[in-house]
Amino acid sequence: MAFRSTSPVKTQSTTIAQPLIGSWITATSSPMDGKATIAPITLTLGTADDGPNTDARDFFNVGDQVLIINPDGTNAEKCRIQSIPANTSDTVVLGVQNDFGSYVTRFSHPVGAFGTGAFISLSLNVNNIAVTYEDGASGQWLYLGNQWNMTATYKRFWKLAKVAANTQPTYFAATENFFGAPFDTSEIWVLGSATSDLYTPSCNVL
Repeated sequence: MAFRSTSPVKTQSTTIAQPLIGSWITATSSPMDGKATIAPITLTLGTADDGPNTDARDFFNVGDQVLIINPDGTNAEKCRIQSIPANTSDTVVLGVQNDFGSYVTRFSHPVGAFGTGAFISLSLNVNNIAVTYEDGASGQWLYLGNQWNMTATYKRFWKLAKVAANTQPTYFAATENFFGAPFDTSEIWVLGSATSDLYTPSCNVL
């Protein structure tokens, strides 16, 4: 078992949910056009991370399984991080998928700004997921849901209230509230009630 954590993550929208641990694809080295691809693909990611690293280097490790899903919820597929180039730390390279033969991607995925480019989310089975809504936020609530199109009232399973700066933050811990099978990190989505507020996720990997 290993402990995984990230730097604080910025909320991007009050209407479009974002992956709990993940980013969006702003550019690719080759088109993801729905043709089964066997050559590695370099993805340039967005800027959700608020720490010293980029999304690529803070959210993902070499060998990680990731979920890529289009902003409209279509063409979800599990892919694999083959490498994270040291000299271009805003990128990850997808390699051959573990579960579906010798393909890197099989479906079409758009690239672009947040809400336009496909989402890429860490997909790990974990014992617990914890989310802290950092103190001093401007939005009253941070919403947690289990679907890409969640809202404050749809598919939302938890909400965290803001607290003043220098006050103990509110948090969610999965094992304090639910029991059963392991959790998949890609199943949790986040929606802010303001943009650029910060939350920090962490998990215990099986």
